[in-house]
Amino acid sequence: MINPSAVQILRTIETTLVDVVEPAVGSTTARSALATIGHLLRHVALRIEGEGQVLADDIARLETLLADVRAYLEGAGDSTQAAAVAAGLDRAAMPVDGYPTLAMMGARAAGLRQTLQDALVHLQAQRAARAADAGYAAARSAIRTYLGEQILAEATLIDPAFADHGPRR
Repeated sequence: MINPSAVQILRTIETTLVDVVEPAVGSTTARSALATIGHLLRHVALRIEGEGQVLADDIARLETLLADVRAYLEGAGDSTQAAAVAAGLDRAAMPVDGYPTLAMMGARAAGLRQTLQDALVHLQAQRAARAADAGYAAARSAIRTYLGEQILAEATLIDPAFADHGPRR
């Protein structure tokens, strides 16, 4: 590991801004800008520390969920949409050689989320026709559960950077 770490550098920048720059700044606008910079530095530090794991967990949940949605669609005789989900899973694949970057993982997660969004739009259009279908209800419930969990997971990279650190612009 290279020392100091990227997170340590960001924390040093934030401390310097608070201890050295902020006392010398007189305007409210400049103090507000410094507070915003502090929020963003903390946010970047959280992302450096946790974004890879959040993305890895999200990708794993999405792959499982989309496989289940695909299986439901196939079982319901909706082979065209099942094939679209399968294609989305394939299209979003990351290269297997080398260490995946956050950009690669983010692109994979985004591609899988788009596939899920497309499947959800399709399922929503089937609401009336499949109202009595327990598999349909289970698929929709699984998607809602995933969406809630995904929002909470992303909040772990946002909330601690901003909460209890003063107002934001």
